[in-house]
Parts: sequence; structure tokens; C-alpha cells
Amino acid sequence: MKTFEYSLDNIDKIAEELLQTLPERAIVLLDAEMGTGKTTLISQILKQWGIHEVSSPTYSICNVYRTSSGQTVHHYDLYRIKNVEELLEIGFQDLLETADYHFIEWPALGEPFYESPITWQISRNKDLRILTIL
Repeated sequence: MKTFEYSLDNIDKIAEELLQTLPERAIVLLDAEMGTGKTTLISQILKQWGIHEVSSPTYSICNVYRTSSGQTVHHYDLYRIKNVEELLEIGFQDLLETADYHFIEWPALGEPFYESPITWQISRNKDLRILTIL
């Protein structure tokens, strides 16, 4: 278990450090309340990989990106998904097999489908974020 403390002022440095902890392929579950900056953190990670046009997947459910080195990244927001059947309808299982990296906000409903996920637990204390890798 490793813990990082950061603010929005140094989020780019933390994004770089977090990338160093990831294996070649990963499913990363973001366990955090609303307003902790999950999408902001993922945007910074994607910028480290040369992806500068990033949007929230709140309505699209999954945004797909390709890094400058050719890796595929999926960024999900499962907040609007109501049940496992909806995940099956959008082909969630197939999506998990077709990318190198998966960053999943609001991951609880997808639990039956994750193989060896990494959990980033994020909490907020005023302007400070505390991220623990579980």
C-alpha cells in the first residue's frame, strides 16, 4: 500500500509518479466521492501520455484514447449505469479486453468483471487529496 498527498497545484507531478506504479496493462478503479477530482487526475495522466484533448465520460460512459506510443486507454464513468445488465448491453466485458489501460470511475457495478484490478482510493481534506493504492 502506497499513499500520495497532492493538491491541484502539483497534480501533474503526482500523475507522473502514479504512472511509474502501473504495470504494462492495468485496470485501475477510482474509489472516491464526487468532487475529489477523479476526472482531473485521469486528464493529467493522459497528458503525461501525450493526450491533450480529454473529456469526461459522464454521458458517453467510455472514452477511448491512444497514447503517443500506441497504447489504448479507456476512461469510464459508470455513475449513470443502474445495473449489471446495462453493463452487458454496452459490451463492458469486451471493452475490458480491448485496451491496455482502463481507468474506471464509480466502479462498483463492474466488480464481477475485473481481473486483478488496482484500486486508487482518493479522499479530500480541504484543498489536499490523499490517494492510497490498494
